[in-house]
Amino acid sequence: MRRIRIFRTGIKMLLLIVNICFLVLLLISYCAPIYSPDVFFFPAIIGLFYPILLIINFAFVIFWLIQLKIYFLLSLLAIIAGWNIMKKNIGTNKNKYPEELQSGFKYLSYNVRLFDQFKWVKGQDYFTRDAIFKFIASESPDVLSFQEFFHGDENYFPTIGPFIKMQLTDYYHVDYSKVAGKQKHYGLATFSRFPIVNKGSIRFANSTSNSGIYTDIVINSDTIRVFNFHLESIRLSNADYNYVAEFIDPSIQSQRNSSSDIILGKFKKAFIKRAEQARIAAEYIQKSPYPVIVSGDFNDTPISYSYHLISKGLDDAFLKAGRGLGTTYAGKIPFIRIDYILNSKKLTSSNFTIHKVSYSDHYPISCIFWLNNKSD
Repeated sequence: MRRIRIFRTGIKMLLLIVNICFLVLLLISYCAPIYSPDVFFFPAIIGLFYPILLIINFAFVIFWLIQLKIYFLLSLLAIIAGWNIMKKNIGTNKNKYPEELQSGFKYLSYNVRLFDQFKWVKGQDYFTRDAIFKFIASESPDVLSFQEFFHGDENYFPTIGPFIKMQLTDYYHVDYSKVAGKQKHYGLATFSRFPIVNKGSIRFANSTSNSGIYTDIVINSDTIRVFNFHLESIRLSNADYNYVAEFIDPSIQSQRNSSSDIILGKFKKAFIKRAEQARIAAEYIQKSPYPVIVSGDFNDTPISYSYHLISKGLDDAFLKAGRGLGTTYAGKIPFIRIDYILNSKKLTSSNFTIHKVSYSDHYPISCIFWLNNKSD
């Protein structure tokens, strides 16, 4: 019996040490929005795993409560210390659009991964492109922003013409950050059922494939500036994803050190680039003469430095009108929200929806907006 008690005590002490380790990591993740990755990189990488760290610490709170141990206070206090950060990750509102209001408009943002031009999803030509168009037609957004937009000429994967015909609109703003020959054009696009009165592009000196655009749209006699951003990707290869998935497999131990260095290097490079891009984006947003809608694929979580910069002074439509963790990435990393719709306080959002369709490695997101009398 004495040996059993000693064994149980040893297990509990080991669990306490593990608990403290995860607690410390959770506290470090709270620093991610504060420190620029080019100054202090470690919190940025830990911040990526915030949802998992939060769940683990909740589990320890429950475990120690069941064991009637005061240790439950350790993780509980750590969770409470990050209450404001937790609120940025979990949507608890489900605002509904007032039916009596006639001035609302539907906004949708979608990283379409080049309409599956390279056939990641299906082997047939145009299958995913046409499926995306049909999905959008069924949702019938008034304003639509695409990231990783692709357009070819009429003889090679056209997108603008077929989409305009389906949406019955002539208002659009397309900006290409990369052009390959005469046929292949890559970039961003914003389509609108309302008149577009001004357009502009935002270039990032540290990237040739990531950029932003702004589009001034007149909606019910009010002008709104719509920003559409695609920030730096981590650019993990399939081999990198497989490495992460197989990390606990001892058969690949000899490859781990070099693979870890390569992957961490990719993360660090992307975090630093995104921070600089976010500074530029935030400057454009703050200088807007009109109420703004800011959407796109930020490739960063709500606990990140980039999100902290861009969202300053804005409402997050998911937090105002969504619910749950808000996972928008459909790839191999779980619980990740990296696609956003933000807005000035002169706008109110409702009916935020994450559409679980599998045509890209991102889910499309949408909400309904209407103008109110709040001041910016």
